[in-house]
Amino acid sequence: MDKTDKTIKIVKKLAHNLNYKKGEWSFLTSIEYMLESCLYTESLYKDAKMISSYVNDRNDFQILDFGTGSGIFAVVLRDFIKNSAIFAIDTHHNKSQSDSRFDDALAQQKLIYKEFEKIFKISFLHYDGRKMPFPDNNFDIVTANAVIEHIAQEDLDVVMSELKRVLKPNGLLAVFKLPRKLAIQEYLAPALGFGKHDKLYGDSEIKIFFKKHSFDVIKNYKSNMVFEYPGKITNKIYYILKIFDFILYYSPFKFFAHHNNLILRKQI
Repeated sequence: MDKTDKTIKIVKKLAHNLNYKKGEWSFLTSIEYMLESCLYTESLYKDAKMISSYVNDRNDFQILDFGTGSGIFAVVLRDFIKNSAIFAIDTHHNKSQSDSRFDDALAQQKLIYKEFEKIFKISFLHYDGRKMPFPDNNFDIVTANAVIEHIAQEDLDVVMSELKRVLKPNGLLAVFKLPRKLAIQEYLAPALGFGKHDKLYGDSEIKIFFKKHSFDVIKNYKSNMVFEYPGKITNKIYYILKIFDFILYYSPFKFFAHHNNLILRKQI
């Protein structure tokens, strides 16, 4: 994938120019870090393209990117979905974020969201993490990209009830990059100096969880056999990693893939 892709370049430049903590690690610095990885940006486009296949050129779709974080996935969705309304929402405070360098993440989010709204015609909002400011049965599709694992366990049932509430009957919930208990990367990461997720999900566990909340699994697949970060290293061996990822995915090592990805349908 061409890492000079226009949208990614725009977002990286915005994050750099808006960052008032030049030379320090911050929320906006983390956006630049993520987008430096060609493997990561490629995965975003792959997931967004899948969502677009369910839209089928309709212009009356309502789409919500839940837990949008950096807002990147909502922006990439716009590359594939030109005419439908796209909303993106995040909480005022991420309970799972303990890094003190992200204390002003909300302020930095607001800066970049304002620019995203103007450039990409996406509506960005913040909420209290419990009641979303949308009516019942409002969205055709809700996406959650690398989100569910960051929701505090005491809030998870409330969040799922809200996602179900705002989805239309038979609406789709697309969950991407959900880290697995069997993911070998999660156990190697600390030894390599990388972060790991506090919450991991078993394959059967997550299906039972979504069924409990009245969602049917219509598509489920694993992904990410190799590390995507840091981009300054993985980009240098990008094509080698792509080959390894392909070979490992179609081998018994798929059992240790990093992520589960699910397309779920709200039960009527």
